[in-house]
Amino acid sequence: MARRGWEDEVGRLRREVDGAIAVGLGVEDILPLLARITRIAEPGSEPWVAAHRQLAELGVEHDPWRAALFARKVLAHDGRDDGAWAVMGLAQSLLRNFRYAARAYERALALSPNNPWYAHNLGHLYDVALGRPHDALPLLAKASEAQPEEADIAASYAHALARSGKLVLAKRVLKRAIRRGATADQMALWRWLDAGAPETVEASGRERRGKPKKQRARQRPSARD
Repeated sequence: MARRGWEDEVGRLRREVDGAIAVGLGVEDILPLLARITRIAEPGSEPWVAAHRQLAELGVEHDPWRAALFARKVLAHDGRDDGAWAVMGLAQSLLRNFRYAARAYERALALSPNNPWYAHNLGHLYDVALGRPHDALPLLAKASEAQPEEADIAASYAHALARSGKLVLAKRVLKRAIRRGATADQMALWRWLDAGAPETVEASGRERRGKPKKQRARQRPSARD
């Protein structure tokens, strides 16, 4: 297909993607449009890269292995794409490749150091998956400061604080976060803290269930968008 031809077709498909997202269509309606873009756009072009990144982001929870392949294509073209490193981190977390996931989030955070979602996901990985709550604390403190209204971030911070022996502060952080209501997981965490954060089935159960929270879609700083 001539360059002008594929550019026009890609433009039309991008408008369809944006419209589908705007009206709240499901991922299953959007992924085929993005896949079409990757087939007709020039490899390495901005639309080609953007479509692969969005395929990874939208499909990661349904098929993390395939999402990792899409992210890898983006990174092969641009190793400084923090969004692709972040979705790679989430994909590897869901595949339980936790050390690989941590390395991916470390790369994402190095490229975008002020992104609180990268800091949160990496800190949560350190604490829950890798048993490194002390290393998690500065990351989760930074994320919590940047997003003070996010109860999930506060819960992760409180969990790491408790595992680091800072129980009083952990309770204070969580109590402030859930003052307007709490999820079942947050209430379970509160009961664990209130019991002194013992190494019990409930605490380890949180660690087994816990996974790094999904990063927000297109969460990179606006300067890169």
